[in-house]
Amino acid sequence: MPTLKFTPISCVEPGNLAALLDEEERCWMTDLNWDYAPIRRILASFSEQRLLPGYVALNEQCAVGYTYFLTHHSKGIIGTVFTSRFEGAQEAADEILALAIECLKDTAAIRRIEAQIIPFNDLSLTAAFTRHGFQCHPRYYLELDLDSRQLPAKRPRPEKIVAWNPSFLPLAAEATLNSYRDQPDAQLCADYRTLEGCKSYLGSLMENPGCGSFLPEASFVVLDELGTCCGFLISSQIAQAAAMIPQVAIPPSHQGRGLGNALMHGCLSYFKARNYHTVSLTVTKQNRRAFEWYTRLGFRVRKEFGAFVWER
Repeated sequence: MPTLKFTPISCVEPGNLAALLDEEERCWMTDLNWDYAPIRRILASFSEQRLLPGYVALNEQCAVGYTYFLTHHSKGIIGTVFTSRFEGAQEAADEILALAIECLKDTAAIRRIEAQIIPFNDLSLTAAFTRHGFQCHPRYYLELDLDSRQLPAKRPRPEKIVAWNPSFLPLAAEATLNSYRDQPDAQLCADYRTLEGCKSYLGSLMENPGCGSFLPEASFVVLDELGTCCGFLISSQIAQAAAMIPQVAIPPSHQGRGLGNALMHGCLSYFKARNYHTVSLTVTKQNRRAFEWYTRLGFRVRKEFGAFVWER
């Protein structure tokens, strides 16, 4: 096993990190059919400006692993833990993760740390997070093959389904809050617990490339005759012929009426008509109702990963 040095990202020459970021980008495409280039460019830019907090594992001057994290008010978010394939990669991942967690815990203002990390190159992160006092919530990355699946049946209904408009954001935030109240996902994402948090989260889906490039024309809202938001679905593009649904929400008072299937029909029809090949989404394993619904629609597990939460 090589002798490794562990150092903050800000102490590493950006060029020494480039090959590792390139490898991570290839893993996202190979394993998930996801073009990670937009996110990679942001990370590289912050690294070049010495503004990316995190740690790197170095073999001599070659970066073989890294993790980065962000802070927002009293919350820390660990963005990734990635290593190349080599003997000792797991130990390197555990060490850089420990350094990031220690840094965040040593920051008095941080009351909560969240991480949703899809592992590559056979890394396992659950044991390391658990050792540091995190709760683990298993999640699935699901994918639908549009070329081989029939779309959900479209049925006449009194509600109106319309394409996304920015004016819908407050309504969608309220629908999100009501949908996730007392649900497992509210345990792993604190934003789901408040109206402002829901607004911020939905806004980030539209403004940042973390879940792909937002597609308003493939995102839909269900309105009743009074203009009440009965549910909504947000779509994004993650590769040339690959889409994602990073958010779908139907408040409990409107569930069981086929609104979810109606939203899915509009979304999947849009992508199929434009020759997309796949649509993906994520779901928490504990949310059996949602998982079984997605399975009935034809989504299949492509990768399992973890959501991890620590609270002071």
